[in-house]
Amino acid sequence: MKKIKGCLAENIVVCHFQLKGYYVFKASQTHGPIDLITVDPRTFRAKFYDVKTRRYRRDGSPINSVPRTKKGDIRIIYVEGDQVIEPKPRRKRSKNTEVSKTSSDE
Repeated sequence: MKKIKGCLAENIVVCHFQLKGYYVFKASQTHGPIDLITVDPRTFRAKFYDVKTRRYRRDGSPINSVPRTKKGDIRIIYVEGDQVIEPKPRRKRSKNTEVSKTSSDE
């Protein structure tokens, strides 16, 4: 059942991006870190996606997934029913983040 859900979710996302005018390439492997590659036809910039079916905990809060690999810029995209949910990209934290003091802190 999970495999059928995953295949359906991938096909929904393919249609989503094709309707937006992107070139879409599906992975030929079943266990790779990338499910889809989209290419913007105007700029030829490629984006890599890992497609996930949206899941929830018993209390109703969503379960967020992480990409299968830390290498590259692979984005998670969720499917809930027939809706595609593109989460906002998270900003990377730097190691040297200090909170600067403002005049109101003094």
